[in-house]
Amino acid sequence: MIFQIIDDKRECRGYFANGKLRFKDLPNSLEATWDWSELIGDKDVKLAKIYAGGATINDACPEHLKERLQSRERKIKAHLKSFMTSKIRLSDICFYDLIPEKDTQHYYSLVNEITEWVINNNEKPKHYRQMHNINMMCKEIAQQEMRVDKARWKWHAERDQKAMSLSKRFWDKQLRVDYNPWGTVTGRLGLNEGSFPILNLKREIRDIVKPKWDCFVELDFNGAELRTLLNLSGHDQPEEDIHAWNKINIFNNNCERDDAKRKIFAWLYNPNSQAIRTPYYDRTHALSKYYEQGIIKTPFGREIPSDDFHSLNYLIQSTSSDNFLDRAYAIHRYCRGLKTNVAFLIHDSIILDVPFSEKNKIKEIMQIFENTKLGKFRVNMKVGKTLGDL
Repeated sequence: MIFQIIDDKRECRGYFANGKLRFKDLPNSLEATWDWSELIGDKDVKLAKIYAGGATINDACPEHLKERLQSRERKIKAHLKSFMTSKIRLSDICFYDLIPEKDTQHYYSLVNEITEWVINNNEKPKHYRQMHNINMMCKEIAQQEMRVDKARWKWHAERDQKAMSLSKRFWDKQLRVDYNPWGTVTGRLGLNEGSFPILNLKREIRDIVKPKWDCFVELDFNGAELRTLLNLSGHDQPEEDIHAWNKINIFNNNCERDDAKRKIFAWLYNPNSQAIRTPYYDRTHALSKYYEQGIIKTPFGREIPSDDFHSLNYLIQSTSSDNFLDRAYAIHRYCRGLKTNVAFLIHDSIILDVPFSEKNKIKEIMQIFENTKLGKFRVNMKVGKTLGDL
């Protein structure tokens, strides 16, 4: 049975299935919907959006249904526009109480048709489970309201143009971080329109972001992309700092740590460079295993079209990103039932919002983070009272 969630606010929970609006718990017989919602929880339901590669329902809609979709969307949008004119806030009222039932039924019956068509006419992605988990985590993070120090924000806005621009866009809004799991070709997270721009927030003004609890804890991998290539080359992970290890094992102690770091990154993403020759970082071996006929096939099941020049970059960046997101999701699951929560994912760093009463949980969280599918990664940790302290 195919269904769609109409409203998932606690007091308004309802769904559409078999031509009817229903207002009770989801039965186990429901099989597929367009996208994940909190009301679905951990139920094993097919998500058509993942089959469609993250496309919107408009973009995924087959040609023979597009005219009907546009017509029915116009009716829904006309109702929504009238609510805005009347200054009715959708967050304060149940969606289905505002829209005539006939229009709701017509619209969601068509969405069910599109959902069924997309699932039946697209192959299930090999990384479906990974995308399901990432998508669910991102949507749950989007439900969390950000905390900011408005006095500090105002101080920055009087001195910094970007802080001023940020205040004009978001000052009176409820602040949320809304990630897009399909935001980049390699799988690194992007942001949906309307999200607070956490991914490119200037370091100088990050101190406006404060925790709900007592502090932020930041975890990130030591040399994530180098360790990824090390694994793809068939080698185990060193326990020590990767750049100190490279200084000894790649450069024979003939340079300082920082020089080793600079040299290996200059070589890593320049496919024409032959400055380093080592079996530890074997670019040829990695590509022979994961790149064929213009397609990168990563260990996480992601398939990425590529030319030869970008192939290594895509392979390492995508695998490294999925490895990070896999561990972030594991931590997100672990934190259910705790006050501690995943506040933000900023590139390759996970930011936790932690009360002092749960500081004893950090050791176990670090163990979850370091035990990756690519081996045991060394983890860096920082603690701060604001995001700017990290």
